[in-house]
Amino acid sequence: MNLTQNPLQTSAVEDPDLQLAQKIYAGLQEDIQRYLIEDYIKPQLEEGDKLISLFNELIDSEDCRNLRYECLIEPVTKIIQNETALAKIRKLDSNGFNSCYIQHFIKKQNTFRLVADPYISMCMEFVMRKWH
Repeated sequence: MNLTQNPLQTSAVEDPDLQLAQKIYAGLQEDIQRYLIEDYIKPQLEEGDKLISLFNELIDSEDCRNLRYECLIEPVTKIIQNETALAKIRKLDSNGFNSCYIQHFIKKQNTFRLVADPYISMCMEFVMRKWH
């Protein structure tokens, strides 16, 4: 990553916290910027990419083809708990992830009403959308 490019920049409307982070980052010495990029930012981005790849691999697996959703619970939970991965997969909208996330975690409406856990309901919906 080029150190002259601030990795905190975004084209979206910026919130005050992000503006403050950009200001602080820009004022740091180059070696500290490099340390933050190499030891903090890149690993987070790589972890998010791995989680998204795992989700995409599992949704195409034989288990999911047979409507067994359980293999998705752990990666979906980790994606939702990882802000970087969540933002990326929502933007990509892989397998309808964004609309499913909005329904289950923003509107707090499970697709399968007899299932109390939103993670399980969400994973069940992914499998049904893809393979039913």
